[in-house]
Amino acid sequence: SPANSQPSRQLFSPTTIDECVRLYAQYPTATLVAGGTDLGVQINKGSFTPEILIDLNRISALTDVFGTEKQLILGSRATWTQVLQLCQTRLPEFAKILRVFGSPHIRHVGTVGGNIFNASPIADSLPFFLIAEASLELLGPDGPRTVPLNDFYTGYKKFNQKPGELLISVKVPIPQPNQTIGLYRVARRRDLDIATFTAGIMLQREDDEIRQARVAFGAVGPNVLRARQTEQYLTGKPFTTDTMRGAGNVAVQEISPISDVRGSAQYRQLLTKNTFLKFYYEQIH
Repeated sequence: SPANSQPSRQLFSPTTIDECVRLYAQYPTATLVAGGTDLGVQINKGSFTPEILIDLNRISALTDVFGTEKQLILGSRATWTQVLQLCQTRLPEFAKILRVFGSPHIRHVGTVGGNIFNASPIADSLPFFLIAEASLELLGPDGPRTVPLNDFYTGYKKFNQKPGELLISVKVPIPQPNQTIGLYRVARRRDLDIATFTAGIMLQREDDEIRQARVAFGAVGPNVLRARQTEQYLTGKPFTTDTMRGAGNVAVQEISPISDVRGSAQYRQLLTKNTFLKFYYEQIH
């Protein structure tokens, strides 16, 4: 084609999961779009122009959200408004985070799958999904596959995903009565702002001893981080201020924050330390 001609662009709008999987296998470099809350910004600012788009908005089977006794099952195209409604009573701690997830307008169209595949280091859902040990149900040319979310991110914007695999749903285990969770989000303003720092802590305690710990941080590295060394430090220790202060000291060795317009690296290190003490005092009062 002539050098000054515009590149051809294609849009597909499948109505079933099977049709979408076939298209995605045929065009594995295509950009999937549902709510478009991030993609729209990229296009408007001229930072990205997709040549092939696969629109998911006509696939109603991807919008289901429901809960069982042990888990939530969230369709990849389910909106955050749907998830918030489900979590009001089932997971009130997560609901508190979702209430400040963008704005109502964004929650009405932004999707579960979009937040996961955008893979931002400050994705608001990921600290909870990581400590809850959520799993992803994928479907591709080779059939269905389940991938633990903790094993899904292999680098910055890199995934454990085979060519043509489509995210169908996210399965999120519900914390048990002996598991306490704390989810934290710090931003320069409460509403409609990008987070400076996020965190999730889940502890299972018996006789005031920490039997199991799960910890995740956002905005302190290229990906939302599962703090494995900190978890190991906490396990088997008494639930005291000294233990939680020590966990903060271990955690700052695991993170690699940068300074940007939302906060300095030192500020994020301080938030990391203080989050453990905040969690402790929330639990004892």
